[in-house]
Amino acid sequence: MPSLMISYSDPDGQHIVALDRASISIGRSPGQDIVLRDPAVSRQHAVIVRDGEIYTLVDQESSRGTFLNGVRVHRGVLQPDDVVQLGSLKGSRLRVHLRPAEQAPGVDSLPLGDLLPSFGDLQLPGSEPRTAAREMEQLNWLLRAARQLNEGGAIKDILGVLLRLTLQLTGVERGFVFLCKEGNMRFAQGLGALGQIADDDLTISRQAMQKAIDSGLKFSVSDTLADDRASEWSSVLANNIRTIYCIPLRRRIAESEPAQLLGLLYLDSQIRPGMMTEIDHQLLDTIASEAAALVQTLLLAEADRKARAAREELAIAARIHKGLMANTLPAVPYAAIEARSIPCLAIGGDFYDVLELEDCMCATIVDVSGKGVPAAIVAATLQGIIHAQLLAGQSLAQVAAMANHFLCTRNVGKYATMVMLRLFPDGRIEYMNCGHIKPISIFAGEVRRLEESHLIVGLVPGATYASTYDRLRPSERLLLVTDGLTEAENSAGDLFGDAGLSEAALGADLDAILARVMAFQAPAPAQDDMTLIEIRYAGSK
Repeated sequence: MPSLMISYSDPDGQHIVALDRASISIGRSPGQDIVLRDPAVSRQHAVIVRDGEIYTLVDQESSRGTFLNGVRVHRGVLQPDDVVQLGSLKGSRLRVHLRPAEQAPGVDSLPLGDLLPSFGDLQLPGSEPRTAAREMEQLNWLLRAARQLNEGGAIKDILGVLLRLTLQLTGVERGFVFLCKEGNMRFAQGLGALGQIADDDLTISRQAMQKAIDSGLKFSVSDTLADDRASEWSSVLANNIRTIYCIPLRRRIAESEPAQLLGLLYLDSQIRPGMMTEIDHQLLDTIASEAAALVQTLLLAEADRKARAAREELAIAARIHKGLMANTLPAVPYAAIEARSIPCLAIGGDFYDVLELEDCMCATIVDVSGKGVPAAIVAATLQGIIHAQLLAGQSLAQVAAMANHFLCTRNVGKYATMVMLRLFPDGRIEYMNCGHIKPISIFAGEVRRLEESHLIVGLVPGATYASTYDRLRPSERLLLVTDGLTEAENSAGDLFGDAGLSEAALGADLDAILARVMAFQAPAPAQDDMTLIEIRYAGSK
């Protein structure tokens, strides 16, 4: 299939966008490649993906749908003369066209009606009458500049083209581009009039740059010798600067939002004064504006790529964290074990572990302070330590002391509450509670708590621990939970609490308990991770 392009109209005029990139985003957000200011359009509504000669329209889970030739689609291959509508069949119409072979690549991606000054209507005071040849020359220069800018595939390429074009237009000796990073202007690229690379130079006028930054407008001095604004500046005098053009590169944002600086284009010369006409200034402003728009698009794309990579890494981490918890719980003849863990974020700081030893079954539930990735990293490390220690036959007191030593000596700024227990075939349990929610036992319609408790691990270096013993009866259930359940709040600020947990646990399985907690705090989302383990003792066989 030949190359395609999209045309559409909005209050700003007619636009034509070449589908010459791997993807073109469409939506209401200012950061999209095609921005449609229709309230029915989602902020990130759809994307057109190019794979060779195949162009696929993909809906981005928009709220009101994407329509191809009047039919709502999630994904569809585009053909010439297709009509795309977003959010409504009464909304904006984007038409698909074959791209003319003779059209210069990239030119049609710029709304030229917005780019071009009104050459035919503009007559400057004192200027020579405009000629058709001069008007065509400037128009052709602008078209070539637009094509060169659009052919840049990376920020470095676009900035290089911007410098070459503006040096050509202004006739000055050198140019520099700065980009705003973390609130400061950082040198990005420099170029001399002969094409030589120029490094960040201390001889440029920082005062001119500051003038442009403070005002958000272009600051230009054609001849510093005849202009009182800059003639006495130390940088101008010390470095014999004759001409300065300093142009803010602004982000394209909604009209209601304050202007934001993306960067700064600085041009100067030491030899002769500037000879630019008003039309040349308009061309300079236009090229700087379009370069800023392209750089902004690439920066947004890069930020989106990094965000996607971060989300993918977080999803992998969440799968690993979940996999570290026993997906297949051990089956022992004297007990049935179930467990659930729901992080409030993509990844959590809770974990559980269950393992079978020669003479007993071990269960652990841990809640690391905090939420998200930092808590999950500590939780995964702590889980490995506890699991290995239990497999090695260490006592519960030794395991708790080891966990406490690890958290205290590593200075990770985290602590943890936990319960560890061993269940033996005859119903005996040995347990240790380190500052955690007290386990509850459910038997014959009654609830009791295992009251013994010790210090949290990770707070007091050298703390000592001791385990406690109890016994379960056949059919008795033991429930271990993290405080994400008991501290869940409803809209009135009331806690689900120990009483709510005890009531929910009577005759309910883990899924029913979780459902009750979530209904209690609805419509607010969970504020903490929720983890449960249930051990139902069946009796010795």
